[in-house]
Amino acid sequence: MSFLKRLYYFSTGLLIGILFLFFILNGKKTSCSYGPSARVINNITSKKLIKKYQTDSIANDELYELISNGRVRFNKSDSRKEPCAIYFIESGDSNLLIENCDEQAIIEFK
Repeated sequence: MSFLKRLYYFSTGLLIGILFLFFILNGKKTSCSYGPSARVINNITSKKLIKKYQTDSIANDELYELISNGRVRFNKSDSRKEPCAIYFIESGDSNLLIENCDEQAIIEFK
């Protein structure tokens, strides 16, 4: 079998597979977040968020947006602290210090 025929069969199968995955996974909450920063942010946003000081005038939707678009700074974080790990997240002009406990995440603005 010539190289062009093999390339044709391979690309046809690849295209069918991509289209199949596109229609199957369309609309589902799937993600490919394998990096440590993305995994920590995904873990934090899956929990109940509590603001340490209630005087902060920021809505929960904006808070989720800040955390989701942020980047975890592991050199400023203490991920091995018991019982709640502490993470420092930089998001634009905002810096967040988050205590990541088992069932909730306590957020303090820095």
